[in-house]
Amino acid sequence: MMSRPARRSRLRPASLLVPVVAGVLLGATLGAPAARAGEANPAPVTVPSLRSWQGGHGSWELTPRTRIVIAPSAVAELRTTARLLAGELDAQEGVRPRIVSGTPRAHDIGLKVGDVPGAAGSEAYRLALEDAARLTGASRAGVIHGTRTLLQALRTSPRAHSIARGTATDWPLFGDRGQMLDVGRKYFPVDYLKQQIRQSAWYKLNTFHLHLSDWNGYRIESAKYPEIVAEQHYTKRELRDLEDYAERYGVTIVPEIDLPGHSVDIGTAKPELAFSCESMARPDTSWEGSDLGHWTLDYTKPATRAFARDLVGEVADIFRKSPYLHIGTDEVPLEAAQKACPELVAHQKAKGYPYVGDVLVAFINDLDQAVRDHGKTTQVWQWWDYRQPTSITPDKRIVVNEWLSSPEGRAAKGYRTIGTQDGPLYVSPGFGATPGSYGFFDIRTTYRDYAFTQRDGILGYRVARWSDHTQTFPVSWVDYFARRPLAVVAERTWATPAGSDVRPFLDRYDQVGDALPLPASGDIADNPGMLSQDGWTATATSQETTGEPGHASRAVDNDPYTHWHSDYSAALPQQLSVDLGREQLISGIRYMPRQDGGTNGRVKAYEVLVSDDGATWRKVATGTFPNDRTEYVVPVAPVTARHVALRALSEHGDQNRFAAVAELDVVRGR
Repeated sequence: MMSRPARRSRLRPASLLVPVVAGVLLGATLGAPAARAGEANPAPVTVPSLRSWQGGHGSWELTPRTRIVIAPSAVAELRTTARLLAGELDAQEGVRPRIVSGTPRAHDIGLKVGDVPGAAGSEAYRLALEDAARLTGASRAGVIHGTRTLLQALRTSPRAHSIARGTATDWPLFGDRGQMLDVGRKYFPVDYLKQQIRQSAWYKLNTFHLHLSDWNGYRIESAKYPEIVAEQHYTKRELRDLEDYAERYGVTIVPEIDLPGHSVDIGTAKPELAFSCESMARPDTSWEGSDLGHWTLDYTKPATRAFARDLVGEVADIFRKSPYLHIGTDEVPLEAAQKACPELVAHQKAKGYPYVGDVLVAFINDLDQAVRDHGKTTQVWQWWDYRQPTSITPDKRIVVNEWLSSPEGRAAKGYRTIGTQDGPLYVSPGFGATPGSYGFFDIRTTYRDYAFTQRDGILGYRVARWSDHTQTFPVSWVDYFARRPLAVVAERTWATPAGSDVRPFLDRYDQVGDALPLPASGDIADNPGMLSQDGWTATATSQETTGEPGHASRAVDNDPYTHWHSDYSAALPQQLSVDLGREQLISGIRYMPRQDGGTNGRVKAYEVLVSDDGATWRKVATGTFPNDRTEYVVPVAPVTARHVALRALSEHGDQNRFAAVAELDVVRGR
C-alpha cells in the first residue's frame, strides 16, 4: 500500500449515479455499536476475537493523567512490557503514560501476573475495564496479549481514547500459533522481519519460523564455513538482535537450516560434501533449482554429518533463547532416485538397513542428537516416510511439521505435531496469486472449512509462506498475499470454530488494522484502522450485470474476490461512490483492484472525492495507482463526510475504457 502524487481532472455529473444497496449484512461480531440504555456493552472489536466477554456500562477513559502501574511483585518481569505499551499508546493515541509501581487508580492501566480464573494455560489473561483498566496475565505472555487487546479496543472504539467497560477473559486454543517465512529462497530485510514480529504479536501469534536456507542461499553468517554464505545474508549480530526483539513481543523464533536437500549453493561451494550420483544431485522433479546439480548433500559421508553438526552448533549459539532448532530434511529425492544412487545403496547395505530410506532417518536421528546436545528440541518437515518404506523412525522427541496432510495422523503415531498443510495453510504467490491456483491461500475456505483439529499431540498450526519464484518481486507484493491469511490463522487458532462466513471477520480485520508503529510512508503495514462497512450502500455511474455480476455493491461486501465492474459499453471516467450511513471523520481510502488476475478496469489515474449529501462533491486527493493487484491506501487530510467516492480517470488495461474495484474501504479518522 502506498500513497500516490496528486493529479487533477474534471468531474462527471453526479446525476448519472445508479443506486445499489450493499449486498452483505454483517452480524454482531462487528462489535462497535454503543449499547442502548440499560444494555450491557458489546465486546470490543479485536483480532482474534475474545473468548469471553462480560459487558459493563459506561466507558474507561485514557487521559493525559493515565499511568501504567505495575504490581510490585511483577516489576522486574513486566518493566519491558510496560515500556513497550507506553510507546505504543503514544504512537496510537498521543498519550504516553508514566510507568510506576503500586496500585492503579481511576484511568490507570494496571499490569500484574497472577491467576486467571476461568481460563487455561500460561498465555491466558483477564482485562477488567472499570474505573481503571486492570490487566492480569497468567504469565508475561498473557500480559502481552492483553496489551494487544487494549490497543485494538482503543483503535476500534467509536469514541477516541475510550473503551466500553466490561471484562475480557481470554486464552488460546493452541500453544503454537504463527507463520513460517521462507527467507532462504528470497532475502527479506531485517526491518521487514521486525514488522512481521510486531504483526504476529498484534494478532497474538507466538511463533515466527524462519526458513534460513534453501537451494539458492544459506542466509546465516558462518565463521567456520564462510564460503557457503549467500551474499545477502543475516549477520550473527542481526539475528541475535532479532531474537531479542521478538522476545519483547512474546514471539519465539524457530530457526531452520534445510538439510540435506535444497543444498545447491552449499554443494556448489563444497562439492566434496554433495552426492555425485545424478539421481540425487539433479533429481527429475519440479522443485525450483533441482536441475542445477548438488541438490542433495551426501548424508552417507562422515564429513557431511560433521559439517551438518557444525552448522547446528553455530545456529544454536546464535539463537540462544529459542527452545527449538529446525533441521529441514524435506524433499530429499524419493525411493527410486535413492535406489539409483550407487553410493547411497552401498551405504545402506554396509549398515544392514532393509530400506534405502532408512539412511535418511539415521541422518535425522544423528542431527537430532546434535540439537539436543545444545539443549534444544529438533523440528523437521514431514517427508522421510512419504511414498517410501522405512524400518526405523525418527526419535519421538522430534516435533514434526506436517505439510503433506493434516496433522491428525502424525499425532496419532505419537509425535508432537504442527499443522502446516499444503493447500489450506500455504501462501506461495510465486506459484499462484489468483483464487483456485496452487499456492493461493483461499481465506474463505480455510476460515470456514479447515478443521484446525484439537487433540493430544497437535501443538498448533502455522501459515507456511514459501518464496518459490518470487526473487524478482518486491517484498510488498509478496507481503500482500499473506496479510489476510495470517489474520485468519490467528483467529481460528485462538478462538473461532469452523463453519462461519469470513466476511464479518474481514470487516473486523479491517477495523483492527496493522501493528504499531505504522510507517510514515511505504506500502507495508500502513493500515491505521478502517471504518466498518456495516450499513454502507454503493452507487456507480455504471455497472456491468449481463456479462458478469459487476454490481457496485460488490465493492463493499467485505469479499476480496468479488468486484464492481463498469458497464462494458460505457467509457471512462467512471465513479464508485459509497454512502457511509452517517457523517464520519475519515483520513483516507483503500483501493483493492480486482483479484481474479484480469487487468481490465485496473484503475490507473484516480481522484478521491467526498460529499455531505451525495450530490455536491469536493476533491481531496488525486494520483496514479501502480499496475499490480495489491491494495493501496490513499491518505487525505482528516475530513468529515458521509459520502466517499473513487473516480477512475484511466486504467492499466489496454482498452482504457473500464473501471473495476474489488473493495473500497475508508480509513478511520481521529
